[in-house]
Amino acid sequence: MATTLVLGGGYAGMRAVKFLQKSLPTEDEIILVDQTPTHTEKTNLHEVAAGTIAPDRITYQIPDIIGKRVQFVQATVKNVDIEQKQVTFEDHPEMTYDYLVLALGFQSETFGVAGADENALPMDDLATSQAVYEHLEERFKAYRTSKDKNDLKIAVCGAGFTGIELLGELTQTLPRLQAKYQTPAAKLVCLERMPSILPMFTQELRDYALKFMEKNNVEMRLGAVIEAIKPGAVVYSDADKNEHEFTANTIIWTVGVSGSHVIADSGFDQRRNRVVVKPDLSLEGHPEVFIVGDVAAVMDPESNRPYPTTAQIALAAGEQAAKNIGALRHNQATATFHYESSGTVASLSDRDGIGEIFSSNKPVHGYAASALKKIITDRSLLESAHLGTVFSKGRFDLYH
Repeated sequence: MATTLVLGGGYAGMRAVKFLQKSLPTEDEIILVDQTPTHTEKTNLHEVAAGTIAPDRITYQIPDIIGKRVQFVQATVKNVDIEQKQVTFEDHPEMTYDYLVLALGFQSETFGVAGADENALPMDDLATSQAVYEHLEERFKAYRTSKDKNDLKIAVCGAGFTGIELLGELTQTLPRLQAKYQTPAAKLVCLERMPSILPMFTQELRDYALKFMEKNNVEMRLGAVIEAIKPGAVVYSDADKNEHEFTANTIIWTVGVSGSHVIADSGFDQRRNRVVVKPDLSLEGHPEVFIVGDVAAVMDPESNRPYPTTAQIALAAGEQAAKNIGALRHNQATATFHYESSGTVASLSDRDGIGEIFSSNKPVHGYAASALKKIITDRSLLESAHLGTVFSKGRFDLYH
């Protein structure tokens, strides 16, 4: 009998426990640990932050999904000691393991920008994303008495995937809040240090996204290097090194993410809390430890660069890690992780988007991309949970 411990109930962790139940001997123990019993489809957090979807539409309860064979433990990981095969927690007795799947997820990365932690709103999880919308609505409500124009100004820091998708949702949210609280139109500005957006897409699709923003009165300040976040203001410099301030009482931070701080705290050899793994997803020198999801740097053999940390690759890696642990338990060789992306889609509100279907190398935009995004969400639910979850939580509003 052996114990396999899975740390993290996100995409990779949920997919791993699903396949561990198939690949491990029946007498083996499987334990899944997460600090919350709720799994969140984090690729949809921007919708919660914009108030365009209810939180319970992108969540499900982990104990209801994992099956009777898996023991769920609610606890917050503090330290992982791979030499002693021991995990300590902030709020639970320590645990030992024979095999480990590290799938601890991500956290916002401020890149050392002064004041970002104190003065900007992150979108790490369900709670912080809900807080973004609550703050936003409070500012519209406050304007009725404050008449402070900054209550109606929103700064989104970062034009990566999350930032662009959030901006798209906010173009639907702000007019509704304006009507509800009878305020003037809000001003929505995005500040991004790069001269362009979403480099993973073609120029045609990037231009489409920028035209969407222009059409919906989103001001894109590209080439804006954020120097600091003050209370109620973003300090940034332009291409000529001139310093500016954009004042706003809502500042949302979507500049980037890193892996969980537990990785660095535990002494792993890491960069931005991501650990380079072997081709079979195991840790060098520790074949019993598999690292997947946002805390892993999985190398693409073609580019010799890490794959992007997406939900799609996390699901695939979680499955492969589980199969490799099963192989070890049956005295078989582990398999190399092979990954082929089926495509990438960025939503631009509920009815618009941009994307590429890699199987046909075909770019899509507009409503077709929006529908494809919903199909991808449903597929993710199927892969991390099961068909019943898709029926209860899935996105079937493909046409309206």
